[in-house]
Amino acid sequence: MSEKVISLRGAALPSTPTPSPNPTVVAELERLLEAARAGELVGLAGTFLHKDHNVTYAYAGSVGGYGMIGGLACLKARLVARQEWEG
Repeated sequence: MSEKVISLRGAALPSTPTPSPNPTVVAELERLLEAARAGELVGLAGTFLHKDHNVTYAYAGSVGGYGMIGGLACLKARLVARQEWEG
Protein backbone atom coordinates (compact mmCIF):
# COMPACT_ATOMS: atom_id res chain seq x y z
CA MET A 1 0.00 0.00 0.00
CA SER A 2 2.99 2.34 -0.02
CA GLU A 3 4.90 3.79 -2.92
CA LYS A 4 7.78 6.22 -3.13
CA VAL A 5 6.70 9.77 -3.91
CA ILE A 6 9.24 12.26 -5.31
CA SER A 7 8.95 16.03 -4.93
CA LEU A 8 8.41 17.78 -8.26
CA ARG A 9 10.03 20.98 -7.00
CA GLY A 10 13.37 19.49 -6.03
CA ALA A 11 14.78 20.21 -2.58
CA ALA A 12 11.58 21.61 -1.05
CA LEU A 13 11.70 19.03 1.73
CA PRO A 14 13.07 20.10 5.11
CA SER A 15 16.68 19.27 5.84
CA THR A 16 17.40 17.49 9.12
CA PRO A 17 21.12 16.94 9.78
CA THR A 18 20.62 14.44 12.62
CA PRO A 19 17.15 12.90 12.59
CA SER A 20 15.70 12.35 16.04
CA PRO A 21 12.22 11.54 17.32
CA ASN A 22 9.84 14.46 16.94
CA PRO A 23 7.77 14.66 20.16
CA THR A 24 4.84 16.28 18.33
CA VAL A 25 4.70 13.44 15.80
CA VAL A 26 4.96 10.81 18.55
CA ALA A 27 2.19 12.47 20.59
CA GLU A 28 -0.14 12.67 17.57
CA LEU A 29 0.45 9.03 16.67
CA GLU A 30 -0.22 7.99 20.27
CA ARG A 31 -3.46 10.03 20.29
CA LEU A 32 -4.59 8.39 17.04
CA LEU A 33 -3.68 4.92 18.30
CA GLU A 34 -5.68 5.48 21.49
CA ALA A 35 -8.68 6.60 19.41
CA ALA A 36 -8.35 3.53 17.16
CA ARG A 37 -8.18 1.21 20.17
CA ALA A 38 -11.33 2.84 21.55
CA GLY A 39 -13.11 2.19 18.25
CA GLU A 40 -13.43 5.89 17.43
CA LEU A 41 -11.28 5.62 14.27
CA VAL A 42 -12.37 3.04 11.71
CA GLY A 43 -10.18 4.10 8.79
CA LEU A 44 -7.13 6.20 8.04
CA ALA A 45 -5.10 7.54 5.15
CA GLY A 46 -1.78 9.28 5.57
CA THR A 47 1.39 10.49 3.95
CA PHE A 48 4.70 10.16 5.76
CA LEU A 49 8.01 12.02 5.44
CA HIS A 50 10.91 9.74 6.36
CA LYS A 51 14.31 10.85 7.70
CA ASP A 52 15.93 10.14 4.31
CA HIS A 53 13.37 12.51 2.67
CA ASN A 54 11.46 9.67 1.03
CA VAL A 55 7.71 10.15 1.16
CA THR A 56 5.32 7.22 1.40
CA TYR A 57 1.60 6.84 1.97
CA ALA A 58 -0.63 4.21 3.48
CA TYR A 59 -4.30 3.57 4.14
CA ALA A 60 -6.24 1.04 6.17
CA GLY A 61 -9.75 0.26 7.29
CA SER A 62 -12.84 2.00 6.00
CA VAL A 63 -11.46 4.64 3.62
CA GLY A 64 -14.20 4.82 1.01
CA GLY A 65 -16.61 7.65 0.52
CA TYR A 66 -16.55 11.31 -0.30
CA GLY A 67 -15.97 12.34 3.32
CA MET A 68 -12.48 10.84 3.32
CA ILE A 69 -11.71 12.38 -0.09
CA GLY A 70 -12.94 15.75 1.19
CA GLY A 71 -10.74 15.49 4.27
CA LEU A 72 -7.71 14.74 2.11
CA ALA A 73 -8.55 17.68 -0.17
CA CYS A 74 -8.74 20.02 2.85
CA LEU A 75 -5.39 18.74 4.12
CA LYS A 76 -3.84 19.17 0.67
CA ALA A 77 -5.07 22.78 0.54
CA ARG A 78 -3.51 23.51 3.94
CA LEU A 79 -0.20 21.94 2.92
CA VAL A 80 -0.12 23.89 -0.36
CA ALA A 81 -0.93 27.16 1.43
CA ARG A 82 1.77 26.48 4.02
CA GLN A 83 4.31 25.72 1.27
CA GLU A 84 3.47 28.96 -0.54
CA TRP A 85 3.71 30.93 2.71
CA GLU A 86 7.09 29.38 3.64
CA GLY A 87 8.40 29.16 0.12
